[in-house]
Amino acid sequence: MQSERVVIITDLHGCLDECKQLLDKLSFDKTRDRLINLGDTIDRGPRIYELFVYLRELKEEMGDRCVLLRGNHEQMMLDATGGSAQDKQLWYMNSGEKTVFSFIGHKHKIKEFRDWYEQMPYYYIDEEDRFQCVHACLKDEDPASNDVMTLIWGRDTDYAGKLVLTGHTPYKMPLYFNGTQPMGVVKEGIWGELPRTGMIALDTGCVYGNRLTGMVIEGTRFKAESVASTVLPRRR
Repeated sequence: MQSERVVIITDLHGCLDECKQLLDKLSFDKTRDRLINLGDTIDRGPRIYELFVYLRELKEEMGDRCVLLRGNHEQMMLDATGGSAQDKQLWYMNSGEKTVFSFIGHKHKIKEFRDWYEQMPYYYIDEEDRFQCVHACLKDEDPASNDVMTLIWGRDTDYAGKLVLTGHTPYKMPLYFNGTQPMGVVKEGIWGELPRTGMIALDTGCVYGNRLTGMVIEGTRFKAESVASTVLPRRR
C-alpha cells in the first residue's frame, strides 16, 4: 500500500493568499493527503479571520487528516482570553490586537472559538515513524517528555534525535540542523531522501515580507517549496 502524502506548512499568521498559493504549488489534495500545520495561524497578518474560516472548513472536511498544531500565538490567545490582564498584555505585545480586530470586523469575538483552538495538540508523531512535528523545538526525542515552553517557545537547534519538523523561528530559507554540524540550506523544488534525525526548520517569515515555505513527504522522500509574501516588509 502506497504511503499517504503528507503536506506540511507553518506560521501562516493570517497570510491566507500565500497559504492557498503554497498548497497549490505542493499539489495538495484535500481528499487524499494529510495536512499538518505547525502552529501560529493568528496574529500579525492581514487575513486572520478568513484564514481561521478556511482552516476550520478544511478540518471539518478532512477530519483526522488535517492536523493543526498549537503554536505560541494560539497559546497566548488562549491564556489572554481565559486569564489575567498580564496574559492579555503579553498577547497584545505580540500583535494580539490584530486578531481581536480581525474577528470583530467579521462580527465575531475570538472568545467564541476558544474551544476550537483548545483542541489543537502540541505535537504530532507520524504513524509510520518517519518524523515528528512541533511548533518550536525539542530537547528530548520524545515530544511528551518536553515541557510546553520548549514545544511552543524554544529555539534550540542542537537536537540530534528522530527527525522533527518545526516552525516558530523565522529564517531567510528553510534549514536543516543535524545537531552536531553547522546548518545546511534545504534546497527547494528538488526531491531528496528524508533525513532520519535532526531538525528541519520551515518558518521563513512570510508575515515579515519574506516567503511562506512548506514541504511534501511521499514515502521516504521529501520536497520543499515556497511562495513569495505579499505582505510589506515590517519590523518584528
